[in-house]
Amino acid sequence: MAIKKYFAIADNTITNAFEENLTTRGTGSNMGQADILEVFSIYAQQSTSSAELSRALIQFDVTQITSDRTSGAIPESGSVSFYLKLYNA
Repeated sequence: MAIKKYFAIADNTITNAFEENLTTRGTGSNMGQADILEVFSIYAQQSTSSAELSRALIQFDVTQITSDRTSGAIPESGSVSFYLKLYNA
């Protein structure tokens, strides 16, 4: 079976981490121009129960995948496996 690769068309990291003053959350941040996606969790930096989290958002061209399925370039549903390959930087 051949391998078909699809690459992300957009990505971003969102976070609710505290700013330097440890009072205001940086929820308006946009890390879309960064070279990497940051995923982290920081506990007890602002108080003993505080939590700061980040999430990675990745978008793929679903239209291209659907088109490839319709044309027969990839098998029908249930006959193919999709894997997301990420690396630790």
